[in-house]
Amino acid sequence: MVLLQKLALAALAGLGAHAAVGGWAVITVEDFPDYLESGASYRIEYTVRQHGVTPLTGLTGTVVVQAGAADALTARTQPGSAPGRYVATFRVPDTDRVTLSIKSGFSGGGWGDLNLMPIPVVRAGQRPAALALADRGHRLFVAKGCGSCHVNGDVPEYAAMNRVYGVAPELTGRRLEAPYVRQRLTNPASLPKIGDSPVRMPNLGLAPDEVDALVTLVSGQDQRTGM
Repeated sequence: MVLLQKLALAALAGLGAHAAVGGWAVITVEDFPDYLESGASYRIEYTVRQHGVTPLTGLTGTVVVQAGAADALTARTQPGSAPGRYVATFRVPDTDRVTLSIKSGFSGGGWGDLNLMPIPVVRAGQRPAALALADRGHRLFVAKGCGSCHVNGDVPEYAAMNRVYGVAPELTGRRLEAPYVRQRLTNPASLPKIGDSPVRMPNLGLAPDEVDALVTLVSGQDQRTGM
């Protein structure tokens, strides 16, 4: 027990030291897809923000594409259309789903990488049933980097791998009022700061349908159907 306590304290101390020198960042994927088409060329675009707020330029990142037990594909990124934004293009393998891992190049220790939930792959011309809003919000919570700052036991996917910093209020089991969540997502500067952390909620420039999905998830307006 004493050894475990010492290890936990050492881990916390390491996190504090790393954060103090600006050693962490948050990735937000733009237009995260509900599914991909086998054989098609897919262009993934994402933004890297230091401490979740300031866009980081000049990074050399990669996107790792994993399809089952097959060898992973790696696509190198290029600067995108705005400061801190990056793009990578890859051909979707012939499989039933792929998992994408974004290595931002910000830190060799992984402080600024993002592991996404598996994306279904369909054959050309197919179109799967639309996701329920809460299910889509669940996937977007990971893809938009929400879990990098908010601990949320209701969205456990890749939480440990995505380095939860806990600098924002915990959301596990909470059901916030929908209008409040919507305002936090669309105009966070209009609301007071929460807690003592210097980190503020950024405006991620979410599309209206992305906002709807995240509001549904966090407010608990609709039950998830499972994926």
